[in-house]
Amino acid sequence: MLYILIGLFFAAAFGALMKARYKNGAENNNNAENASENAESAAPVVNSLGVPVPGVAAIEPDLDSALSVKPISSPDTVSSATYSSAAPLSAGSDSPYGYGAAHEAKQKTKPAANLLRWCGRSSSIKVNEGQENEFEVLNPVTYWSNGPSTVKEPCCIDITLPVEFLAPGDPLPSKGAVSYAEMTPVQRGIYLTWLAGGRIQPPLHLCYPAIWLYGLERRAVADRLDLGVCISEAFRMLPLARWDEVLKNYINFITWLAVKIWLPEDELLNLCKKIQTVPDELLSMLVSSYANSKLPLPSAVAFTVMRTSAKLRRAALGDNAFELPHSDEILQQFTPIYKNACSGGMVLPKTDKIITLTYKPTNPSLNKPIEDEREAKSKKAKQEADATITIPNFFDNLDAFTPLIKVWRDFAPGIKLPKSEPETAAESLEERPDFEQFLLSLIPNGNENAPLISSIAALGDLLNLTHPDINNVTNENIDEYKLRGRDRKTILDTIAIEGWQIVPNLSLSGREYYWHDKLLYLPIEFGAVLSRDYYASSYLLEFICSLCEAAGSMLDVKNFDLLRANLNNYFNLSDDENSRLNAQIVLNIPAAYNPEYYGSPVQIWLADPAARASVRDFIIELLNTLPGGPSIIKVITPLLNVSLDVPPQDPNNPAELEEPKTRGANILALLEPLFKNS
Repeated sequence: MLYILIGLFFAAAFGALMKARYKNGAENNNNAENASENAESAAPVVNSLGVPVPGVAAIEPDLDSALSVKPISSPDTVSSATYSSAAPLSAGSDSPYGYGAAHEAKQKTKPAANLLRWCGRSSSIKVNEGQENEFEVLNPVTYWSNGPSTVKEPCCIDITLPVEFLAPGDPLPSKGAVSYAEMTPVQRGIYLTWLAGGRIQPPLHLCYPAIWLYGLERRAVADRLDLGVCISEAFRMLPLARWDEVLKNYINFITWLAVKIWLPEDELLNLCKKIQTVPDELLSMLVSSYANSKLPLPSAVAFTVMRTSAKLRRAALGDNAFELPHSDEILQQFTPIYKNACSGGMVLPKTDKIITLTYKPTNPSLNKPIEDEREAKSKKAKQEADATITIPNFFDNLDAFTPLIKVWRDFAPGIKLPKSEPETAAESLEERPDFEQFLLSLIPNGNENAPLISSIAALGDLLNLTHPDINNVTNENIDEYKLRGRDRKTILDTIAIEGWQIVPNLSLSGREYYWHDKLLYLPIEFGAVLSRDYYASSYLLEFICSLCEAAGSMLDVKNFDLLRANLNNYFNLSDDENSRLNAQIVLNIPAAYNPEYYGSPVQIWLADPAARASVRDFIIELLNTLPGGPSIIKVITPLLNVSLDVPPQDPNNPAELEEPKTRGANILALLEPLFKNS
């Protein structure tokens, strides 16, 4: 995780309020918190970018087939995604041919200022360098230049152009722009702030996602590089594209790239879950492998095809056809009906029909008419030489889907959308990752100072992560509720970008997390790094609270605070970190799990029983500082031995006494492997 200080201007009213709440609480403990981000929403204008487009409005896009060459032979040529589970897994890091960071260029032979350069996930762009308001954009996934670029690329971030950032209370610009160069300094500040935030918040005007799409189009269409990255990033934008025209453009781009790299079935299904009406090209890709193998369509595929195909919906329901969002609950209702009606599953025959897929970029710089006749002939010859993308067309004639249409005709009218509890459905978020509104929904009525707590499932709903219903968890099926590593990474990436910390630490190695676990949200300033001392102290507090509760000696608030204060004798904790430790009492009392749960990571990482015994002895030493400590220790010691899998203490060989800071450093060295990912 990169902890580099970057500016982030949120929709400030809520961000400042939330972080001020924590700051006030921290000051009561002699702490200081910093948080202030700013951004607002703006009203859309007209046109695909919200403003008139001088000079390009009359240009009719003319796609040459070089922009739609043969698909990559295998999805294995694109490495695994590293950005978000909301993106296709076959999308990966940037091509090694990327140009790198703007601020790195000075250390090398300086390229021409008019060179158009790519800056993807592996580097960053600095604007206002050397000035008081210097700003760095990490992983912007777009083009930049150090002066006006010879290629008139609308998305190009010219780092020599002035940039201004809104102060709290400043009015937002209501108009859009057709390119980065034509933005006002304030618009550039808003755009760069959105990019720096990881593009996980809805943009404030439709011009920003439209201009950013230009860069993806140039990289994939003109440069023919980083196709996996481009589809991944476009996919992540789908829940945020609130304007129909922009959403349509992104879907068209994703469809073309999905066919070009031949997206695997599981990723196609994941993509189709995000869209209520899916293009025929994607659905044909989805079913083609089953038609060729003569295997029946699985219920998930059959459900997705009927739910998302506008043609099939109309064939089944006529004028009463309606769009339906994806729902695992509805899929479960559909499955037995479909399998009974289709004898286990419908077999789709092959088709000799084809779809020739073309793509017309929205980027005006890729659609310029060719005035030179010789160049036009050369281009036409290249079009004839290059193959266009063709895929089987299963939706030209719907007769093959007749059994499925009959099932949907009977099933769809009786569908009742399940209403989930707010804790697990994030109902008020309009199915897009609006993190601020999500946190706002966690505040109890009339108690603005209450801690912000939700289940992991609630945050997962916000991020469109699939998970089982946490209301049905039992001791027998609890393993089904384990949080996958991929989902953990998505959550951690999102939280880091948003400028918040979650407790417990989802990065702790060797520990299992479950969808029904509770999370506490604490603001943290961008770029701030919590120490290993903090992570060790947080883990020890969790462990000790569980031990005391299991022994029937639950810690009260006074003893919890005393225990937290005594940790300062052993570890180097800042005032801010002490405040964070104090805040986690709402999760630790009562304890979420038994002592064996907290002891298992230590057993995984410390194979030497003597090392685990040192952790046991340290916890005993720490508890001995509490009033009534000896009586507590007497009860919890057997629990400690079991949870850490160590033999009882040898009374004839007591633990060696050390200075508290030395003792803490030695324990931290033992526990550090648990926090290697933090």
